[in-house]
Amino acid sequence: MEVVDVSSEPRIAEYMELLRSVSRATEPVEVQRQFGRLLLADPALMAVLSVSVRGLEAGQYKVTRFQTREQFGTPWNDPWANWKEIPSHSGGFIGRMIAEPTPKVVRHLLLNRDPVLSDRLAGARSCFVNPLFDEGRALNWSFTFRSEPTGLSSGDAAEAFLRGNIIGRITKTLVLAKQARELNARLTEQLEQIAQIQRSLLPDTLPRIEGLSIASSYLTSNEAGGDYYDFFDMGGGAWGAMVADVSGHGAGAATVMAMLQTILQGYHERGRGPAAMLEHANRQLLAKRIESNFVTAFFGVFDGARRTLRYANAGHNRPLLRRRRGVVEPIDGVSSLPLGIVDDPGYEVGEVALAPGDTLVLYTDGITEAFAPPPGKEMFGDERLAGALSDCSGEPACVIDSIHERLYAHTRSMDRVDDQTLVALRVEE
Repeated sequence: MEVVDVSSEPRIAEYMELLRSVSRATEPVEVQRQFGRLLLADPALMAVLSVSVRGLEAGQYKVTRFQTREQFGTPWNDPWANWKEIPSHSGGFIGRMIAEPTPKVVRHLLLNRDPVLSDRLAGARSCFVNPLFDEGRALNWSFTFRSEPTGLSSGDAAEAFLRGNIIGRITKTLVLAKQARELNARLTEQLEQIAQIQRSLLPDTLPRIEGLSIASSYLTSNEAGGDYYDFFDMGGGAWGAMVADVSGHGAGAATVMAMLQTILQGYHERGRGPAAMLEHANRQLLAKRIESNFVTAFFGVFDGARRTLRYANAGHNRPLLRRRRGVVEPIDGVSSLPLGIVDDPGYEVGEVALAPGDTLVLYTDGITEAFAPPPGKEMFGDERLAGALSDCSGEPACVIDSIHERLYAHTRSMDRVDDQTLVALRVEE
């Protein structure tokens, strides 16, 4: 086997340096600047002209760039920034050359009084016309004008044709990447604004409820989500606690969450109980035609005098109840369909007797459906959640910390693909 290092061959060395430079480029202008330096290696090169026919009628074109040799390597203005201001032309030398989408070598050139170029290139004696393909069509063209009359050889023309199209594709890729970065920055800003609005809809402070101690946690995902929790004075010393989760992510889910908060806060017949409150929310959401979104929700009413929890469940995760001695059991007596799906889901009311030292935990599926890293990718699940609850003291703050600690040990990440909401309520002794 024989290995020959050809990097010292002049043209290969030039291309290695060009490709090494453009591989570091983040802006299209940097690629054009590097390309301009390579063109300067040809002593006969006089000027470069760029033409585009993108979006124009047949026969029309726009001159997007004209640089003489003295201007090579200088800042290049993006023609698309002021595309509408660039005049359209037809005919002349350029019009004849771009009539067919093929590369051409023009020898013994004479350009006098051209209707578009005028006498700016009167000294040019040859030209290489290079079609630059995009989406399978010659939408852009490059004209390189030289002072010697014989023009490029067939080999040099083939090399220039390939080089121009590669540089054109690199430039297009960088333009698209820049647009994607700018769009991503705008979307990130908008999602942060949505997240701020979401946080403003949640309770600023936890209510002081006689006979209960409370802690809560709301951790947002990488996208705007639809988790929601709130507390409601039901009258007569009773208090309601709501945890809900809008399907999906993004602005749509956040909007439905805001709608739900407005619907619940505006409901003035709370004394009718948890099922009636969910039925009201269901009717209102259906009337607003939330279409592809639906909402799972658990609404529980704590009666301190009787030490009971009356609740209704609209397809939400089953809350967990940690008894004083550490036994954990789900609250799964009654459940029905999520909000916003059918007219009459038939919400029922369940009741659970509570004792001093019992702790109720409401949560969203961002907790139980958090995944471990590959290759296992197991969900956190109900059992791990129950274990985190069983192993702590039952104090609300301890419950929140224990679950978060177990979650991180499972996912090994501070990033979340879904909102994670926890509300812990302990019956005081």
